[in-house]
Amino acid sequence: MNQNQIQQDISIIKQMIEKTKRETAESGHLFIFMGIATVLFVLIVGMLELFRLNHWILPAMIILTVVNGFIGFLVILKGDKKEKVKAYPKTVVLNLWIICGLTLVLLTFLFPFLNVYPFSALGIIASLILGIAVFMTGIIYEMRPILWLSSAWWIGAVLLALVESQFRFFILIASIIIVWIIPGFIINRQYKNGSK
Repeated sequence: MNQNQIQQDISIIKQMIEKTKRETAESGHLFIFMGIATVLFVLIVGMLELFRLNHWILPAMIILTVVNGFIGFLVILKGDKKEKVKAYPKTVVLNLWIICGLTLVLLTFLFPFLNVYPFSALGIIASLILGIAVFMTGIIYEMRPILWLSSAWWIGAVLLALVESQFRFFILIASIIIVWIIPGFIINRQYKNGSK
């Protein structure tokens, strides 16, 4: 190998590292978006339950799911149009979240209505699925803080199972903030620190 070839190889490696950092930062923005969208979802559904407006819960859930899904799709599509080549970690994380999202749609809109489990168990089951998704995201991106924070989903699921209160939805909101919004900022901060 001559000096010119070594310099080209080093340049390619640097480009790949920068691309991975940018994609990781985009994932941080996606975490923050998903967290805020989900907090609004849980807050609206929780308030409808609190004020005993149960007939509005299902329409609100359907509308919020469609709107959040559409906005999330646009965010992902916008990022995909910019890049010519996808890094493998981003592809794995994206597919992980797509399959978990589809699973959550089934868990939310099909199984409770087939009487597989009561509707009140939805927060517990969703927390367990989301805990797996966040944990695996931390493994794929090799970020220990996200691995540790993912345990908040499982702790939240246990608390939801133990606490009998009309304000249980605040446990879910706390889990979302701890495990989606805070990791989004952590991912973005690591990108900025790496850029400097």
